[in-house]
Formats: sequence, C-alpha cells, structure tokens
Amino acid sequence: MSGPGNPLDAANKASSAAAISSIVYPIAGILTTVYGLDELPQNVQEIACLWLLHPRLQTQASMAPLAAQAIHHWNSKRGGRSKGLIAVSFDQRNHGSRQIDKMANEAWRQGNARHAQDMFSVYQGTAQDTSLLLTHLPSYLPHHLPIPRQNLALGISLGGHSVWHCLLSDPRITTGVVIIGCPDFTRLMCQRAEKSRLKTWGSNFIGSPDFPPALVNAIVVSDPAGLLLPFEYKAPRNLQADEILEPTSNAKAQHAKVLDVTLKNKNILNLSGGADKLVPYSMSEPFLRFLKRAISPEGWWGDNGLVLDDRIFEGVGHESTPAMNAAAVSFITDALAGDVGRKGVRESRI
Repeated sequence: MSGPGNPLDAANKASSAAAISSIVYPIAGILTTVYGLDELPQNVQEIACLWLLHPRLQTQASMAPLAAQAIHHWNSKRGGRSKGLIAVSFDQRNHGSRQIDKMANEAWRQGNARHAQDMFSVYQGTAQDTSLLLTHLPSYLPHHLPIPRQNLALGISLGGHSVWHCLLSDPRITTGVVIIGCPDFTRLMCQRAEKSRLKTWGSNFIGSPDFPPALVNAIVVSDPAGLLLPFEYKAPRNLQADEILEPTSNAKAQHAKVLDVTLKNKNILNLSGGADKLVPYSMSEPFLRFLKRAISPEGWWGDNGLVLDDRIFEGVGHESTPAMNAAAVSFITDALAGDVGRKGVRESRI
C-alpha cells in the first residue's frame, strides 16, 4: 500500500487565505504554534481554540493554511460578537521536530513490520498531547487574555483518527471535524493487512506479531469502535458494511452510560472521500451506522444532544480538497456561533 503523500496538497495550493499571525511556545517539550493572537477582536471577552492535527508523514506547518482560513472566516462572520478564535498546531509524535525513527511512520509495504502498533500509539499519543497542551496553553498566552473555554479539534488522515480519540477522551473538546479519518482501527488494519498480503493475514491475524495482544487491549479501551461497539463485535474483517450493530437489550443501558460520558452534546463533522483507497469509507461505516442508529429518533440512546454530520465526497481519494476544507471551516464557524442546527444525524453525498 502506497504512502499517503500529502493529503493537503490540493487544498493548500488552492487556498487563497490571507496570512495569519503566529507565535511558537515550547510547552512540555513540544513546539506549539498558536495562530491568530494578533487577529483577536479588541473587545475580546471569550476565546475559542481550534486544535489542528496534521496527516501522517507531514508536519504541523501543513495546517497553517487551514488555521488562517478558519480564523479569517470566523472573524468575517462573527458580527459584533466578542468571541475570538485562535488555532493551535504541533508536530505529532515521531513527526517533524519530534521524529526519532523515520521508518516507524511507514506502512507494512514500506518495510515497517510494526506499522499497526506504531500508527496507533502515535495518534493515541497525539490525543493525549492535545489534552496536555489544552491544559497548559492558557498559562503561556498573554496574561490579559481570557482562558479559552471552547475547544474544537480538526484532523486530517492520521490527525483525523486522533480527533475521534480527542472527542471520546476529553470532555473539554466539544466539536470535532474528521477529514479522511477512521474511528475503527482494527477494521482499517485488517483491510490494510489483506491488501499488503501479510503472511499473518487470516483468521489468526488479530493477536499475531503484526497485531499483538497488547495492541488489541489498548484498542479496546481507547479506540471508538473498540470502546463503543457491542462486545459481540469480534471479527471486523468479516463484518458487512450494511450490517446493523446494536447492543443486546441488557447491554444498552451500559452502552448509553459510556456514550453519555464520551459524546453527549458534542458536534461531529465526518468528511470522507468516496474514492479513498487508503482509508476507505467502508472501514468507518459499521461504526458510523451503529452511532447513527443509537441517536436516531427510534434509537436506544435518547436525549443525547449529539450532532453527527456525515458527508461523502464522490470521486475524491485520500486527500483534503478545497471543498472539504470549506465545509470544515463553515462547520467550525457554526459551532462557534452555536448554530450547527438540529441535533441528530445528517448524511449527504456530494
């Protein structure tokens, strides 16, 4: 399986966003770039923070155009509101300024035998880093500014996988935009192992050296599908995309409690490429179908306050296009304005 290249190439080349101010703070040993401090309104009384998580094989610098686009869009739409928006990016673990092993960022086909555990640990770590930086960033910002109270996360590819983790693990992050990411790591790796023709691929792949038991245990407690899907979900490689996953009657109350803690009253925009071969939409579909079923009017998780906006861009591969970026920025502006619309499920093919 070929590497992802730069999923942002098309969008960045097409971006006409004006430059944006930036400053770098070393926080907890992480070079953390904050965008938009100079663009805050003079009467700012409230600050929101957009956390930008970059793709695999890229660096935080690749997210600068999106930071500018999001901040300028909000400033043009906020009217007389005294709420300001800043954006933050940092290099994910083993990327950019934090890289210690180039091969660890590669896939099985590029010769990295530990691709599954390397990738999962990186983006689980990115979610943890986001929470760490979210805690400590306010003490580095200019003293006269209010502490950011609203936190949003946007990620692309590897960063998109991590946004799902951010949403589930940190109650302070209330809006997430996932671009060509996946909430089901096991299913994604099973598909990739088959395409890569691994010798371990088959009925014993899960638990093999390519997908070891300790990784399985980590997935169960932190990956969206591993944490939230019914216990009976055992063999994702055999699961049909249109199969309905639903907890048993006895388990629904417990699942509802987990969802209450992780996703209640949050806003999620999921953007996928209909022709994406690296992270196919079909790998996310069973989990998304499970979640949609739970929050539907006839679903078993009531009074959830969750918005799940799921959009597929036909003919788009593993990339973040200008249209995707525009949709993401508009959703962020709506979330900042408290205007994401009705709660529940929205689905569209574009």
